[in-house]
Amino acid sequence: MASRPMLLGALSTTERTGEMHMVFISARFLSLLLAALAAGVVLSHVMSRTGRITLPGPLFITVQNTLYRGWGKKVGAVEIAACLSTLIVVFLARGKGPIFAVSLAGLLCLVGMGAPWAVFISPINVRVRASTSECLPADWALLRDRWHRLHAIRAIFAIIGLRTLISALLLDCSK
Repeated sequence: MASRPMLLGALSTTERTGEMHMVFISARFLSLLLAALAAGVVLSHVMSRTGRITLPGPLFITVQNTLYRGWGKKVGAVEIAACLSTLIVVFLARGKGPIFAVSLAGLLCLVGMGAPWAVFISPINVRVRASTSECLPADWALLRDRWHRLHAIRAIFAIIGLRTLISALLLDCSK
């Protein structure tokens, strides 16, 4: 029996279709996993609001600077990977009608989740990281409240995006 060719171009049409289907399934799995992880992180910010809103300024700054040190790069990598894997799903779903459209909507929600962070939350984080419990911004409470509101907006995008990606999967499974 001959060994199976390694190059996708050397595969028969049936084998190529099967290989592409597995790539699509793998990309979709990765997209859903990473979107769920990103949504979980954003929801954790929203859920922690109740406890942190009661902290006095110096303690709030200390908690923020202790808990979230190094989060930006790690969480940012997860969110970027979620967008990229979903972009691959959208690319592979071309020509699949509603599955393409729903997957694209999920991608747009994931991008929408990142936009508030890039435009508004990151500058707040920079100001808070530059602060200490002895020297905090005069408007620290405003920054805190804005940070929480913006994460709530991100959470809405994250939940809708994850729900939309799951809907695309279910739509595909119902065929």
